[in-house]
Amino acid sequence: MREAIMVMHELRAEARIPVVQRGALGAGSEWFTCMVLDMSHNGFLMVANRQLEVGQLFDFRCELYPGRFLECMIEVRHADNDSAGAMITEIDKPTMNLLHAYLEEKCAERLDDPRRPAFRRGN
Repeated sequence: MREAIMVMHELRAEARIPVVQRGALGAGSEWFTCMVLDMSHNGFLMVANRQLEVGQLFDFRCELYPGRFLECMIEVRHADNDSAGAMITEIDKPTMNLLHAYLEEKCAERLDDPRRPAFRRGN
């Protein structure tokens, strides 16, 4: 039974694409910086200049292309001393399309350059 659960878990895992992208997290009127380390269509891994706790909700913003921003709501799903995993909880259709285009571009860049790190499978 455990093997079947592991297989199903792996089927649900989505490739996370390594990036280095500066962003900002907002809670009300207070904003602080973060750095995104990898992304998927559903969320990302990041480090922030503040301790993040599981369950916290934030507005998230980062510039994917000059003048084109990823703006969404996120929930911290796991956190440790120096990083946190976040899930996108709210995003509009045009912004989702922008994120998909960005991830496709980053994926193509990695496929074209064998020296770059391989993709990671997420939980």
